[in-house]
Amino acid sequence: MSSLAAQLAQNASLNTALLVDRSLRKAAESYLFTGREADQHDLESIHALGVNGLLQLALLNPSLRKYEDQLFSEYAKSTDRTLLSSEANAELNAALGTFLALLGAYVMEAPTGKVLEWLVRRFRINEFNVEAVLSLFLPYHESPHFTKMISILHIKPNSTWSFLLPFKSAAQNLPRMSLVSEMLRNTDVSRFVTSLLPSALKDKRAHRVLLAFNAACLHDFISRSKAIDEGTIAYLLPSLLEPLQSKPPTKNAILGSYVLLAVLSHKCRIAPAALSIILNAMTTCAEHVLPQQYINAILSVCEPQDELEGFSEVTLKAIICIPGIEKELRTASNWIGVEKILNPLTHGLLQHLNEERAWSILEALIATPRIPQVVIQRGALQLIRSVIAEDASTETTVARRLLADIQQRHPAAFQESMDAVAQEENVEPETVDQLRISLTVVGKIDTDSRSADSIDMVLASTNADVKIRAAAVIDLLSRISQTGISEVDTKSIHSALLARVQDTNQSVIDALYSKPSAILPVLSGDVETYISYLSSTLTAPGSKPKRTLLRAHLAFLVTHFCPANVPHTDDLFQKIIFPFLLFSKPRQHSAEVVWDILASQQAEGGPEWLVGCTSVVADERAKVADDAVEKMSSINTTFSSHIARNILKSNHFAAHLETLIAKLKDENPHIRVLGYLIARALLSQLSGEHQVEAGHRVLDVIDVAELEGMEDFPQETENSDSDVVLFKAAVTKPSSRSTLQRLQLGIVALLPSIQRPTGLVLNWLASNSVAPSDKRGSRYVELIRKVYKLANISSSVPVFTTGVLQSLFISLKSDALAFLAGIWTHSDVPDDLRRVALNHAAAFLQAHALEDDGVDFQTILPSLLIAIQSTDVGQRSVALICISTLSQLADRKFKTVYGFDAIYGKNENHLQYLDRDDLKIYLNALVEHRDHLSHDVDYIKVFHQQHLGKAKADKKKDSEYKRRILCFIVSHINALTLPTARIALLKSIEAISDSAKAEILSPTIKSLMAKNADPASRNLTDLVMSSFDVSVAKDFNDEQSVLWDVYVSVIRFHFTPGAPLSSQTIIAQALEHGLFSALSAERKISLCNLLLELGSLSADVYSVCKQLLVRLVEDVSLIVHILGSLQPTSDGNGQPATKRAKTTFASEDTLPRLSLFVEVLAARSLPGSLDLISNLLETLNRVLQSATATQTDASYTEQLLMSAIENAASKVVEIPNLTPSVIRLEILVELIRVSDNPQTFHQALLLMANLTRLAPDSVLHNVMPVFTFMGSNVFHRDDTYSFKVVQQTVDSIVPVMVASLKRSYTQPLDLYIGSKDFLRVFTDAANHIPRHRRTNFFAHLTDVLGSEDFLPPVCMLLVEKVANRVIKKDAGEIQTSFALPVAVLQHNSASLQIRVLTTLLQESKRLADRILHPDNVQPTFLEVSSEDASNTSLTTLLRRRSQALILFVASALKPPAPGSTASKEELSSLVGSLISLATLPVGTNPEAKIDEMCQAARTCLNKALSIMAASDFINGVLSMIESRDELVQSGALDLLSERLSQVTEKTRLSVVPIITKITGVIRGLLSSQTNEALTRAAYNALRSIGLTMCPGEESSLTEVVPLILISIKGRTAAAAALSALSPLPTKIGPRIIPHFREIIAEIVAMIRESTSAVTEDAYSVLHGLLVSIPAFWGPGEITQIVTLYVDHCTSTSNSPSQAMSSLTKALAKRAPPNVLIPALIDLWTSFTASHRVECYIAFFDVLARTLRSAARPAILEHLRPLFKVFLEAFDLADACGSDAEARAILAFQELVVKLNEAAFRPLFRRLYDWAFASDAGDNSKKITFCHIYIALLEFFKAS
Repeated sequence: MSSLAAQLAQNASLNTALLVDRSLRKAAESYLFTGREADQHDLESIHALGVNGLLQLALLNPSLRKYEDQLFSEYAKSTDRTLLSSEANAELNAALGTFLALLGAYVMEAPTGKVLEWLVRRFRINEFNVEAVLSLFLPYHESPHFTKMISILHIKPNSTWSFLLPFKSAAQNLPRMSLVSEMLRNTDVSRFVTSLLPSALKDKRAHRVLLAFNAACLHDFISRSKAIDEGTIAYLLPSLLEPLQSKPPTKNAILGSYVLLAVLSHKCRIAPAALSIILNAMTTCAEHVLPQQYINAILSVCEPQDELEGFSEVTLKAIICIPGIEKELRTASNWIGVEKILNPLTHGLLQHLNEERAWSILEALIATPRIPQVVIQRGALQLIRSVIAEDASTETTVARRLLADIQQRHPAAFQESMDAVAQEENVEPETVDQLRISLTVVGKIDTDSRSADSIDMVLASTNADVKIRAAAVIDLLSRISQTGISEVDTKSIHSALLARVQDTNQSVIDALYSKPSAILPVLSGDVETYISYLSSTLTAPGSKPKRTLLRAHLAFLVTHFCPANVPHTDDLFQKIIFPFLLFSKPRQHSAEVVWDILASQQAEGGPEWLVGCTSVVADERAKVADDAVEKMSSINTTFSSHIARNILKSNHFAAHLETLIAKLKDENPHIRVLGYLIARALLSQLSGEHQVEAGHRVLDVIDVAELEGMEDFPQETENSDSDVVLFKAAVTKPSSRSTLQRLQLGIVALLPSIQRPTGLVLNWLASNSVAPSDKRGSRYVELIRKVYKLANISSSVPVFTTGVLQSLFISLKSDALAFLAGIWTHSDVPDDLRRVALNHAAAFLQAHALEDDGVDFQTILPSLLIAIQSTDVGQRSVALICISTLSQLADRKFKTVYGFDAIYGKNENHLQYLDRDDLKIYLNALVEHRDHLSHDVDYIKVFHQQHLGKAKADKKKDSEYKRRILCFIVSHINALTLPTARIALLKSIEAISDSAKAEILSPTIKSLMAKNADPASRNLTDLVMSSFDVSVAKDFNDEQSVLWDVYVSVIRFHFTPGAPLSSQTIIAQALEHGLFSALSAERKISLCNLLLELGSLSADVYSVCKQLLVRLVEDVSLIVHILGSLQPTSDGNGQPATKRAKTTFASEDTLPRLSLFVEVLAARSLPGSLDLISNLLETLNRVLQSATATQTDASYTEQLLMSAIENAASKVVEIPNLTPSVIRLEILVELIRVSDNPQTFHQALLLMANLTRLAPDSVLHNVMPVFTFMGSNVFHRDDTYSFKVVQQTVDSIVPVMVASLKRSYTQPLDLYIGSKDFLRVFTDAANHIPRHRRTNFFAHLTDVLGSEDFLPPVCMLLVEKVANRVIKKDAGEIQTSFALPVAVLQHNSASLQIRVLTTLLQESKRLADRILHPDNVQPTFLEVSSEDASNTSLTTLLRRRSQALILFVASALKPPAPGSTASKEELSSLVGSLISLATLPVGTNPEAKIDEMCQAARTCLNKALSIMAASDFINGVLSMIESRDELVQSGALDLLSERLSQVTEKTRLSVVPIITKITGVIRGLLSSQTNEALTRAAYNALRSIGLTMCPGEESSLTEVVPLILISIKGRTAAAAALSALSPLPTKIGPRIIPHFREIIAEIVAMIRESTSAVTEDAYSVLHGLLVSIPAFWGPGEITQIVTLYVDHCTSTSNSPSQAMSSLTKALAKRAPPNVLIPALIDLWTSFTASHRVECYIAFFDVLARTLRSAARPAILEHLRPLFKVFLEAFDLADACGSDAEARAILAFQELVVKLNEAAFRPLFRRLYDWAFASDAGDNSKKITFCHIYIALLEFFKAS
């Protein structure tokens, strides 16, 4: 975003949309409001609405809080997403997407609408986050919320979601059928819908609606798909598996995936590999669902698919670990297709037979009667093959045992499997036969240790043939009594006989029991197994043993086994006999058999339950009855009552009761029914607390859910609950659910008649959790409440309900209303039951209203007030009806009060009552507001606040009435024991402030404090604590009030470790909101001391007490009083010491409390009171001298006290005029002196700095000790905090000292001298300051001092410290020595730096004058002390210091920063001071010799000029060269020559007048030429001036030329003169003409005799003349140059120098051709005479350049002489060699190039004639001609 866009966005109005003309713009889009309604709410309102919604949702889901800053903050309110960058928008979209996903579970909640409204209005999610919004709302597609959102969604046509446009236009919700149809058409929509749940599960945000939506939509999608292709499977199957793999697993999501996978399996074929993966996923999460659900699911998935060979190892292990899987597999064995899971399962289980769990599942499957035979056959085949593969002679394995079971239970399948294996090629038939014979015994039998006969009989006992089994059993019985049988054989026989107990054939059982004496020891040897086998055979659920079989077992059991095993008699009776005792139509004959056997074998030691029962049953059976059912019911009634009597009489009543209760929960309906009959009889016979407890136990067994489901229970007559009907139902339908429900209801109907405990006053409103010492009453009340709940549990049995309630209310009598109040006041009672109780109470009161018996029911009114606060509207309405009835009753005369002193039990000594008038007024007021109370659950608070709240206009009568009502309510709160009820009443009067509340609630307060910490009573405690508000202040202030003692105990109790924070907060809030301020001074002090004591005793409440005191302690007098009471007291004998002087004494607990109190003061804002500051300082003094405090404690307290002093001092606005003794800063000085703690030292310095403002005079008295201690203790510390402390101290104290010094000294030098000692404190400590902090410190110090006034003395003192060493060091070391003062100086502006340096130079001048004139008494700052002069002479010290100052100035001079320059006057002053120092008389006296100092001044002067600005620099140079010191002049000129070229053009133009003056001065210097060095410097300066010459300087430079020529002629400084002359020809141009020829002559002569260095400048001069005045060059000058060139080429063997070549080129180009060509022609003659090849070559080189540069007319004008020259040259070619010839030919080419054809033709002919017309024998010319021709030909060919 650009800066302009950001500014516009920031300044844009958030309500811009509201400012548009309403007639021209669309209505705002809104989720909550219509368009026009939305326009009425600006963005601020919507933001507040959204934040409110977010806070409410955060209570449900705290993770929403983290989006508050990004989406709901003030920054978000100003965010316009259309102006954000793409990265910022992406981040915002991610946040919005995640946040919307988290709202999924709360779309139907009202706060969510507020949040969505904000997101729509601010972030336009309906436009920019369409898919995220749809992800949120699609699960609610059939709700009105979806309709609201879709109406504002921006859906583009032809997009994925365009199918929603018709629903948007019609403002309709989206039916699931339409959505599924679109999913079938549009793959993008189906992918989107299927991805919703997996995405939610991954982010752990799935919810119930999303799970239901996913299951329903995908179910319809799969079902309606004609064919599901691979592409659909690719995205559908992973989404179905994701819920099965999510962590943590969700049961509903798993079940949904189970259903969808089953539907998918029925719709398409699934590859075996994919099916295996699906089953694996389904199985790994099976532990989170019921086994039945898992089995049903995998069966549905596998049934349509091809059968798998086996499950994966992971799947198999998971199945094995599922508890109860055997039962579900057996249940599922009846279903079609079950073999597709059982075959793979058994295949895998058979491979894990070494695991007990695996073969136990297999045993269960084999024992299943209806298991598909194909499963048994496959399993048998696999088992047979595995057994045959082993050695048949080895001991029997688990596989053999399983085969044995298969052989016995599924003989046909076993036989087929054996035959199939026998026909296999690799199996021998004999092996199969041997296996067939051996598979008979379950167990391990060692074949080596038994005889063949025994083996045969044991095996035969398990044969499928009944006769063989019976014969084998008889034989085994006969063998077992024989001798000589081994122990192993005995065990095998026992095992075989014991296994036959489960045999279902009568002949086998008869054979087993045929020899009781033989079989009894076998069975007695393993009683538990025998009982278990009998139980599974006779009494297992669903078993129907034959009567003959039953008779055989029971006859043996009763006749033989029980007498022999008396300890197991009861167990046998309960498990085997008891299930058959009940006479019923299905089991009438079985019961007769059992009772006959029992009657025939009466013996002592039988079951205690059956004592006397057989005779009773026999008598009843002997009676004649027409109705068999009635007779059986009579028998059941009689013997169940007798059993109950036996239980009642037994010494083991508790154990028998437990057994009976267990039978009420038994799965066997006959056992359960008989158990209820016995329980009913037992309850009728019991009495007292045993009866109540038994009733509790029975009611706890009754399943309330079963009773609630009795919708179809038939309506009976009034006698429907009689014993006859119940017992008949038990006979006719013992297994029926209705029979069980009748028995349960019968017991419930019986319980109301239980008599209440005697000698007790029952508390009907007590809590069940309250455990009094005598529990009889509470247990009875609890039982009656259970009965009442069960009586109202279902509306399907109105007769039963009416009868029970009638019986109940008759039993309760007048206590019915109190009992009902106990129902509706309990918060854990369901709302519907509480509503019923209120209706019953309304009927009860209306009945009394009709009777007009004068009963005052005000005791029940508080309970009705509780009901008014119920969240259920129905309860509030009925409660108000009751109150209306009470209001009617109040119009009548009362005779008695209902439940007077008994409504809450015994503890009602303090219950208060209302007279009739007060009660009437209060009830009428409630009735008047009944509408509000009915519709608003919290209105009772408002009502009480308005009705009972005190007002200033109240009359005394009204105030007393309100107080009486309040006391009445509060007294009931005391009496109630139910915490929720007490809380409700307290909340109703929470807003009323009255001291009576606290006074009356004192017993409750004490009881709450006496209890252990109970989280349940925390809310009650908080509400009770809120009664201690400002209203109790008057009572607290009364010295005789006991309420204050209660309050103190409350604070002591709640401000202890482990106390709830909420109570502490309530107490603190009350104190803060007026209670503390209303207390008297004594109470305030007492309370503060109490809090200080509690806070100092425990670290857990330390912070709580501290924070409370911080908010309470404000008054200065209070603070002063507490400080005075906590100060250590002095013994008056303390003397100052070098360290802490311990001269005061305090009690052990004073310092902790003082530390806490001072912490309080340090943590709050204190008033600006000098009295407070004085007392704090005195306390600090006392602590400083404390003898008992440890160093650490004392230091901490001192630091806190100093913080408090600083706090108070900062609030003093008006600075008082105090004497130094008022604020005793010497205490801080003493603390600084003796403190060993760096933190204390630092804080003391800071405090003194802050107190400087209040007591400047006191600071002046202590300033030197302060800074001295600071220098020794703080400066050396290398930490940021210490440095900050020093800075703040300097900031505060130094200005006071500066002000004092300035008042005393008005002149700068006097001020320097007067502050010298003060400043030396800092400069002497410089070496103690860490090196990297020194510069910052002194820079800060000078800023505080005032750089203008004190920077010079600080710098001079710092220079003085190194003056003796610095004059002996080199430049680098000098710079290092002056690093600190230079850095301090450069911290300031350039102007100030120059002034400071000038001041330092002035001091140096004063010191120099003292050296030169010892008698001079002028004061100096760096005066040498007598101590310093004792070792070194005074003059030497002065000279060192003076020279050190000059060296410092030189080191400090730096180029000025851009934009920071000094004025010309300041620079002139600096330069003048340097000049005055540089020109001091050196003197001859060794003691007064200052030549080194003068030299240093000159060096400094040169440096000063080198760094000045251009204009200042040039002015300075002028000043310097105008001085008479040649060294100064020379240096200035050198600087000018170096820097003038660096001056900008603009500045250079501005200094032309000064340069002209400088040139004039230089001219004067050159005229005298007294000093060669000065002359050389002058010429260098002239060169710089010439190079940078500006208009206006030409004349002055021209005047210098003669002087330059003089130097050149005299060869004195010729090189410098030439250097100065070199730029002038091009600069002054024609002005140099008068000296033109003389210059050329001198230059040429100098070139011929001078060095190369000089020659370069000479060539430059000649070049400049050619460039500037070429027209004035004549033949003579040209001849000199050409001759010089030729001579130069002749004298050197190498090629001519670059400068010479350049000059020649310039000559050829610049000289006039009409002068240059004739001059060359004339020179040719002189060169031919020399006959030197080098001359020819050089000449034709010049000629070629000339011809190349000359114009054609000039060449044509001199063509003839030129051609003549060439012919002569060609004539000499043979003699001069090829090089000369080649150079001449090149020159001739240049000539030919300039000629046209007309001019060239005759020339060529003549050349030809020259070559061929002469002597025919001379071939040299011909050869030359050929060379010329070839060269021309090549040249023109190339061109």
